[in-house]
Amino acid sequence: MEKLEKLLQFIVKELIEKKEEIRVTYDVIDDTIIFRVSVAKGEMGKLIGKNGLTANAIRGVMQAAGVKDKLNVNVEFID
Repeated sequence: MEKLEKLLQFIVKELIEKKEEIRVTYDVIDDTIIFRVSVAKGEMGKLIGKNGLTANAIRGVMQAAGVKDKLNVNVEFID
């Protein structure tokens, strides 16, 4: 799970300007990991992207990364 968390933090840091305000938390329920990402005020738009395309791409990458460990990965963006 540490690798997944580091991957998510890396992706978010590349998209956001105020890197010190990135918060990533997670909960584990059986074989499902739910990551919750929050960023500085005004930065969420960059993370979600137009029509949610960037957010969906991030979710896709994280789900693919979790397949190796047979984990279902969900990413929530908290404003």
